[in-house]
Amino acid sequence: MDTQEQLLDRCREAGLRITRGLQEILRALLTAELPQSLLDLEAHPDLKGTCDRTTIFRTLQRLESVGLLRRLNFARREAKFTLNTGRQHREYLICAQCGEVRALEMSCPVHELETRLSEETSYQNMTHELTFYGTCPTCATA
Repeated sequence: MDTQEQLLDRCREAGLRITRGLQEILRALLTAELPQSLLDLEAHPDLKGTCDRTTIFRTLQRLESVGLLRRLNFARREAKFTLNTGRQHREYLICAQCGEVRALEMSCPVHELETRLSEETSYQNMTHELTFYGTCPTCATA
């Protein structure tokens, strides 16, 4: 898994200017257990008073444009962001009613298919998104 300093090095290599806001956003994303939305980051204690919503949004766009960030577009919900680090990507389970997001703690069932497709088609740098939707226990009993 990348450290914050390694992520900052990747930002420098990509030509991004290293600001205090960028450092705080990277720290918030690196320590988050789940993908974060713009509103999640705006409410993050380390970002309050450091970055406004526009700065956070522009920083997320820059990080995504250089491949350091993965945007997750969950159906009917706001986009959430997670870092593209050395750790294996995760798949998610989302409640279609309240929007609760849970990371699945299992190996990805699509990884082998992705590898085979890459070998058979010569596509490189393949990625995929696998998201499951359902109704969480809290919403199901409400």
